[in-house]
This record gives sequence, structure tokens and C-alpha cells, in this order.
Amino acid sequence: MTSFNHFLRTKGVSNDLRSLLYHIARSVKYINFSIRAGNTGAAGTKNIQGEHQLALDVMADRIIAKELEKSELVAMIASEEQNKPQEFNPSRGAYSVAYDPLDGSSLVDCNLAIGSIFGIWEGDHLIKRKGKYLQASAYAVYGPRVVLVIAVKDKGVHEFELNDVGEFILTKENMTIAEKTKYFAPGNLRVCAENEKYMKLIKYWLEKRQKLRYSGGMVPDIHHILSKGQGIFTYPSDEEHKNGKLRLLFECAPFAFIMEEAGGVAFDQQGNEVLEIEVEDVHQRTPIFIGSRQEVENAVDFLK
Repeated sequence: MTSFNHFLRTKGVSNDLRSLLYHIARSVKYINFSIRAGNTGAAGTKNIQGEHQLALDVMADRIIAKELEKSELVAMIASEEQNKPQEFNPSRGAYSVAYDPLDGSSLVDCNLAIGSIFGIWEGDHLIKRKGKYLQASAYAVYGPRVVLVIAVKDKGVHEFELNDVGEFILTKENMTIAEKTKYFAPGNLRVCAENEKYMKLIKYWLEKRQKLRYSGGMVPDIHHILSKGQGIFTYPSDEEHKNGKLRLLFECAPFAFIMEEAGGVAFDQQGNEVLEIEVEDVHQRTPIFIGSRQEVENAVDFLK
């Protein structure tokens, strides 16, 4: 068995980045404990997007912020649950971390898989950054198994599983994405009522006898693509969300980085690379088409 820290060391990950990823892994472990404890009720508060928060949303946000501060390696953090970034005064090095503490928390009462997402940049700011400058990204899936998937720049994508004694052990090394796929995960299907092209795209996949794999959560759906080594996830804009609904900083850029490290691609609705989109606002949104290259390019061509 290969431990999380030992594997990162053998991959040549720097001491500081390895330590920061270790603190992220610790936060995932503590969030999992909270989920298993069953504290899933409403918090009685709303986040910056006006969405009702669960107690787990608030708890996960606090756990991650505390671990990142404890690392003494982070100059700034930005959470999907908070209005604005929070600055720290690190004593060693300087990274900025953007995270979605509990993606898909509306699925908790259905007992479906949910997750956490992390993006790590060097430096002390997040505005005017692009996803292509990420140093590492990670996401966790809280399901029947608790897994943590990490991508470090130019070092591949790797999966670790939380074992019975609370350690993350390597389960998959160098995960890759094929150019073609038989799986599709179409988000925001309400768009079909207003966008005939999106309806035609869905019909095209059905007529090709593609396999539908959509849970309603971005983390488990992206993880399905990486686990199977193929697939496409789509979330186009609509009349209500003309700039898309998913957040660039907290969801789309970190996942685009991971997908491209695995050999896949991520575009917006106009065919621009998600990793080339500059962050103008912390809560900036974007459409996203992500996964196997051939299918993503085909989907964007349908909607252009």
C-alpha cells in the first residue's frame, strides 16, 4: 500500500505543496466524519448566492478554512460559501486556495454522493488569474467509498481512498481520458425547452445509444468520467443564467485543470478553453463542456 504523503514525495512534489495537500486531505477526512455523524439539517442561513445552507455546508467551510490557516502556507482563501476572499499571514511560502466546501449538498437528503473541490495557485491573489496557472487541484467524493483525487501540474491525476484507520491510500495512478466516449451527463436539461440545439444534441446522443450517467452533482459526475476513462459532462447557459450557473473559480477551473492533466478538455459554450478564462470576480460563472475531447468538441459545435 502506498500512502498519500509517500506517493507525493516519490512524484517530486515540493515540500510546501505536499504539506498543503496533506492539510486538504485532513479537512476531507474531518468533513467525512461530520457527514457520517448525520448533522444534515438546515443551518437557517443563506450563502452569497441566496441558497439555503445545510449545517454541513457551514461546518465543511469552517473545517477547510481552519486547516488551510493551520498549514501556514496560504496567503488567501476563497470559499463558494463566502462573499469575499479571506487573507492570512503565512510564515512560510504563499499559496491561494479557492474551494467549494460541499458541492451538491442538496443531494444529502437523497443519500446521493457529494463532494468538495479545491484549486491551488501560487501567490497571494485570485483575481486576474487563469486556470492554466493552477499548481494543483483536488476533489473529494463522499460516497460508499471516500476518495480524494489530486492533479499536480505536469505530474498526472491520481486517486486515493480513505481506509479504515483514517489514511488515504493510492488506488489509481495516472488516470487518463479517452478521446471518444459512450457516456454522457447532460446538466441543465431545462435548457431544452428554450434551446432547440441543446435538445438536438441530447437526441443525437440518445440515437447513438450513448449511456446516460447523470446524478445531479458535478463532483460524482466528473468522477464517473475519470473512473471510466471517458465521458462528457455539459452545463450550458440559459435565459436566467446567461453567463452559465457553475462557478469558474470554485468548480470549473479546478475540474478543467484535472481533466486536461488526464488528457481531456474543458470548453465554455463558445469553444474557449476554460483554463484560458480570466477570473474577473470571485463568484464569476461560466458554461462548461468537459470530458473526452472528441465529444466535447462535437457538443460545442452543436451549440455555437
